[in-house]
Amino acid sequence: MTKFKEWLRKEKNVLIREFKSEPPKKIIKNVLIIVFGALVFSIADSFFIIPMNIICGGVTSLSIIFHSIPGFDFMDVQTYVLIITWFFFFLGLILIGLKYSLKQLVFAVSYPIFDFFFAWLINVSVINGIRIFDISSLTQDIILANGVISANSSGVQALAYFLSALFGGTIMGAGIGLTFIGGGSSGGTDVINILMNKWFGIRIGTMSFIMDLLIIFGGFFINGYNLLATLVGLVTAFLCSMMIDKVFLGSNRYYLALIVSAKWEEINDFINKKLGRGTTLLIGKGGYTKKDLTVVEACFDKQDYSLIKQSIYQVDPNAFVTFVATAEILGYGFSRDRPRVDTKDMAISPDDARKLMAKASRKRKRTFYYDEN
Repeated sequence: MTKFKEWLRKEKNVLIREFKSEPPKKIIKNVLIIVFGALVFSIADSFFIIPMNIICGGVTSLSIIFHSIPGFDFMDVQTYVLIITWFFFFLGLILIGLKYSLKQLVFAVSYPIFDFFFAWLINVSVINGIRIFDISSLTQDIILANGVISANSSGVQALAYFLSALFGGTIMGAGIGLTFIGGGSSGGTDVINILMNKWFGIRIGTMSFIMDLLIIFGGFFINGYNLLATLVGLVTAFLCSMMIDKVFLGSNRYYLALIVSAKWEEINDFINKKLGRGTTLLIGKGGYTKKDLTVVEACFDKQDYSLIKQSIYQVDPNAFVTFVATAEILGYGFSRDRPRVDTKDMAISPDDARKLMAKASRKRKRTFYYDEN
C-alpha cells in the first residue's frame, strides 16, 4: 500500500509539472494540433487502408488482422481499433508511466471517434446503390458494370491498391507528423518498442522496424497469401515514414544539441551506448550562478530527433536543451566525403589526416569520373 501511495504521489507530481510546463494557450494549441493530426490519420485509415485491408503496421493493421481471423469477425475493424488503442494506452500507463501516457491521451481519445464517424459516413453515402466513398466497392462496381474479364479485374484491383497505398501512406504520415508537432504520440505499438528498449536495450528505431515487418508479413497469411497486398503494405509504410519526417522535421537533415543537465553522465551514456552517436563534453560555467558545469554536445540526424528529445527529459525533466538545425555536418559518421573508420573520437597526427583526406579526395574524383562517363 505504501508503494502504491508513493507511485500515486509521483505520478501526481508528473501531472502537475506537465500542465505547468507551458502556458494554457500553448497547451490548447497543441491539443488542437493533435486532434487535427488524429483526424488526418483517420481519413487515411477509413478511406484507404481499412477498405483495402492493407497491412502496413500499427494498431490499424492489428485490427484488420484480428477481424480477419475466423470467428473474430463479430466486431467491426473500428471496434478493434478502439480496443487495441486503449489496451496499449493502459499498458503504457502501467509499465512506462503517466508522462508518456499523457502524450498519447488526446490521440487515443480522438482517433477511434473519427474512425467510427468516417465508417458511418462511408456507409450512408450511397448514390444509385453505390457507396461513393468506399474504394473497395467502387472497384467491384466498375468490374461488374463493364463485365470485364479476370485479367482486367486484376488490373483494376492493382490500381486500387496502388492509389490506396499512395494516398493512405502519405495522409497517414502527415497525420502522425502533425501529432508529433503538437507534442503528442500516436502510441499503439510504440509502447512495445519502448519497453523492449527499456528491458533488453534494443534501439527503438530498430524495434519499430521489426514490429512493422512482423505485422506486415503476418498479414500475408491472414490476407490469403496475397503477395500484392503485402508489397502494398511495405510501400504504404515507407511513404508514411517519409511523410512523418517531411511534416515533423521539414527539410532539415541534421541537428546539434547542447545539453546542460545535472545528470549529464546518464544522458551522455545513453547517446553513446544506446543511440550509437558520439558526443563532446564541454566545460562551462553558469553566467549567473558562476558554478562549473558540463555541457553535452551531440550531433544527429532527423531520425533520432524525437528519440533524443524524449529520452533527455525522461532522464532529467529540468535539463536545459538547445536544438540547432544545421545544413551540413562534416566529419566521421555524417559526411560521405570523409573516409569511414571504426574508431570514434580518434586523434590522429596531421600527416595521417592529410593521407586520409587525400584518399577521400581520390575516391571522389573516381566517382565523379564514372558518373560523367
